[in-house]
Amino acid sequence: MGRFERVKYLMVAFNILICLSGLLLLAVALLLLLHPSEIRHIVSINTVIFAGTVYVIILSIVLLILGILGSVAAYRESRGLLMLFFMLILVVFMIELGAAISALLFKYQLTKDYFEDDLVNYYTGDNQTNSYTAISNSIMISFECCGVNGPKDFLHTLEFVILNPFREVPEACCKRNKFTADRAIINAEECFSGTVDFINNKIFVMIFAIWLYQRA
Repeated sequence: MGRFERVKYLMVAFNILICLSGLLLLAVALLLLLHPSEIRHIVSINTVIFAGTVYVIILSIVLLILGILGSVAAYRESRGLLMLFFMLILVVFMIELGAAISALLFKYQLTKDYFEDDLVNYYTGDNQTNSYTAISNSIMISFECCGVNGPKDFLHTLEFVILNPFREVPEACCKRNKFTADRAIINAEECFSGTVDFINNKIFVMIFAIWLYQRA
């Protein structure tokens, strides 16, 4: 096998790897976007995160097209297809550059203060009168957390305080029995009165990680 043949098959193998990468990205993004449980809610809670997921889907499809085109072009030794392949690579590079700049601009939205403001302004409590409240409750129950910083966050959440004047925390913050099918609240009265032993005290892990990243 000559040097040209080795380069040719190396390029085919490289483009097959690009196809596999595209398939993997597409599978992960679709799982996040279409998952029937709380994972989908986490993605939809913020427009920036949702836009990022859609961007990954588009990128994965582009990678699939590039991988197939590159493999066919290399195998057939077609100058026209190879030129098209390299032009598309250039276009993708420009899009990636634009996406990197956009990510740099939007990353400052995903701060701890941003999530705190959303909680104060949009959270209503257990009645779930808006999608933000429903999603937040779903996340707090699933991850056994309470608020952004902790249970004290709800003392500053105006609408929650007005609608629930005798509760320290919402029902979603109460500890639940993991060994029952309905995951019933262990002691609602103690939880609502602010007894620490009956309230989830975890800080929402994703928000905390984002906050640490911003400080790094």
